[in-house]
Amino acid sequence: MTAVSPCHDDFTALADMLGGIDCATANPLVTVRDPTTAQSWTQPVLELLMVALAVAALIHAVLWWRRRGDPANLGLWFATVVYVLILEPPLYFPDRFGMDDQVGLIFVHNVFTVQFLFDRLPLYIVALYPAMTYLAYALVQRTGILERRNPLLGAACVAVVFHAGYEIFDQLGPGLRWWVWNPAAPSNTPLLGDAPLTSAVIFAAAAPFGTALLTRLLLAGRRLAVWRIAAVGLLTPLAMMVFSLPTVPFGPAGRAVVLWVEMAALAFAAVIAFRGGPAEGAKGSYAPAAGAVYLAVMALLWTAADAPPTAMAYAAGCALVWAAVLLAQFRRAIADIGARL
Repeated sequence: MTAVSPCHDDFTALADMLGGIDCATANPLVTVRDPTTAQSWTQPVLELLMVALAVAALIHAVLWWRRRGDPANLGLWFATVVYVLILEPPLYFPDRFGMDDQVGLIFVHNVFTVQFLFDRLPLYIVALYPAMTYLAYALVQRTGILERRNPLLGAACVAVVFHAGYEIFDQLGPGLRWWVWNPAAPSNTPLLGDAPLTSAVIFAAAAPFGTALLTRLLLAGRRLAVWRIAAVGLLTPLAMMVFSLPTVPFGPAGRAVVLWVEMAALAFAAVIAFRGGPAEGAKGSYAPAAGAVYLAVMALLWTAADAPPTAMAYAAGCALVWAAVLLAQFRRAIADIGARL
């Protein structure tokens, strides 16, 4: 690996599609901009949402640890930060990490209020990992599945919930020019709506599956240790590799079949886990409240979207799944209140 260079051969062409980003003069560490200068009002709203959700998740994780003595939630939050620091830089500088031929430059982010690494990495992306992964984990945790079911089934539930929530965002972003996908990148075909199918399955399902599984195996019921947190973050990409390897021998059509089979397997496992019916799980208002705020803000942002019908249809389906999860959470919360009256 050589020193990081700010400019990739494909970067300028993709950046021009977003209005132009000067990679040559960008600050290598951090750049802060006036949020009122953003291309769209949706950008600072998205930033505020993700940062607020990440902070809320951290507060909940600390309270969970102090009140229950279980460090798993706090460990998961920090593990996702380790994961983002491991995963993201090679995606922005594939030529410097020896990944140009196999992966290529997959996408380019637009510039937001706070950017890192030569304007490549927005702060909201760093916040998104703990915000969404933790929220999906907490929503499943409230059902009791993580405690009463095999870790593989529990991780599958987290993966499906994360996928449903994340795809509402992933299908929206390109239409609002939050980022642009590179059509020439080998991994960006086939497409699912406005996003590569690999993003929808490998990133939005395999990764949270790995994080949740490792959290249950390495953090749940154990003493909090830095090496355990680091291990969860460092090993999560292995889950992505496991899901990616079966697609290697195939072209776009065959790759699509494999990815859909993997997604169906996770969904089937989640259905099996939920079939046991509700059980006594975690209580509290954080998960349903945060999930409802996320859905409401995403619905607002979708009013400004210019997305293809397939993207809108898939995002709508995922929104229904997310809403169904929230409805079950709120029904249980109301029942708990009624039981105390």
